[in-house]
Amino acid sequence: MYSIDFKNQLNDYLLDENRKIPKAHLDSVCKIYKKHETCRYLSLSTIGYVCMKKSPIKDKLDELARTKKMVARADNCEGLGNIIEKNEKKNQKK
Repeated sequence: MYSIDFKNQLNDYLLDENRKIPKAHLDSVCKIYKKHETCRYLSLSTIGYVCMKKSPIKDKLDELARTKKMVARADNCEGLGNIIEKNEKKNQKK
């Protein structure tokens, strides 16, 4: 298990409905349960499977895949969601 400093941002990404992966996409593009063919950015959260490609942990996931320290190693699409800027987060709370 690896620990990453998310600066209290992890939940903003894991709970973002724009990152929730539709079932058809999960099976055909993310290739869930296909070992090395499975997308390395796939994460399970309380809202279902979400895409973490456009998030602060992308580089760490890339490193783990490159060094073969994780089973899911593929990069299968453009990704879902966007990087959340600090100002955007403040505006969402208003």
